[in-house]
Amino acid sequence: MRLRILITTLVGAALAAAIVVAVGRDRGPEPAVAEPQLKSEETKPLGVPARGKVTLPAGATSEEVYGKLTQEIESLSKQALSSGSPEEQARLFSEMEAKLVAFRDKYPNTPEYRDAAFQLGALNYGVQKYDQALKYLNEFVATAEPEEREKRAFAHFYLAETHKMKGNYDKAEAEYRTVLTRYGDVNQRLTQFVRGNLEGLDSERKLAIGGEPVHFNVKSTDGKTLSPAAYKGKVLLIDFWATWCGPCVAEMPNVRQVYRKYHPKGFEIVGISLDQSREKLNQYVKTNQIEWPQYFDGKYWNNDIAVQYGIKSIPATFLVDRAGKIRYKSLRGKQLEAAVAQLLEEKS
Repeated sequence: MRLRILITTLVGAALAAAIVVAVGRDRGPEPAVAEPQLKSEETKPLGVPARGKVTLPAGATSEEVYGKLTQEIESLSKQALSSGSPEEQARLFSEMEAKLVAFRDKYPNTPEYRDAAFQLGALNYGVQKYDQALKYLNEFVATAEPEEREKRAFAHFYLAETHKMKGNYDKAEAEYRTVLTRYGDVNQRLTQFVRGNLEGLDSERKLAIGGEPVHFNVKSTDGKTLSPAAYKGKVLLIDFWATWCGPCVAEMPNVRQVYRKYHPKGFEIVGISLDQSREKLNQYVKTNQIEWPQYFDGKYWNNDIAVQYGIKSIPATFLVDRAGKIRYKSLRGKQLEAAVAQLLEEKS
């Protein structure tokens, strides 16, 4: 049975289009309780409320229960995808994670137990809980059957992505190369995606936490000059997005809310649109009251600034502090607001 990795709201538009995997089962993401103080060395997961009692579907065997469970998770995933509320998404992700964990508690040492580790690893990556992602993915890789080559390939891919998000670029490169050398024949789209990410790894290294954003000096759609250097002394979000990107559009209400709340205190956003139609971009900006400047060149994935930054999937964001240093990447939901508030309190 062919199933999708469902959390496109978290994984990113390009990756969501690439991943249609024969994994045998579904998955749902794993959120965690946010810490009160964000650390700038790493990206924190989405915050979620405490979980109540978890009920699993009825069934005579672990396979029957897991089959019903994945249907439930698919339904919850679709709800999360359509929700514009970070709080509601976090609640749904927490529910999905809790169900998978409860299943593993009840049915250890089964094929489904192993598959649930794969699902939880991918989903923990999706909600930015990277240490948990590494735990589950490494467990799956160590216990997977030889014939599970496609799932192994995706597990190594998610390991690479997780290491990259933690700033461990050498480990990320090693995992990418594992996909290409051992599993390059199992999924052509994945292989192409991994090659692109590997080519962009040097750009990622240049954009590590603590470094400076890559310089650009361009004109916005309304003729204003846009350059990271011009925002020194401000907290700046560089936001790569597009109107055709479902995850970007889903997150936009939250970004707009954070902008309106913190812009008077020194928060700025520069949008880098990967749209091909300026008319569609302008209409979206007007209809949705997007108040910050946008850069547009109509080149889609070959957008000049996106190429400089090695962007392979969107949404992709870089949060820059008052001193002009990158402090966070790819924050969403309440984590974005918490980080902006923190950086605004710091002295440049």
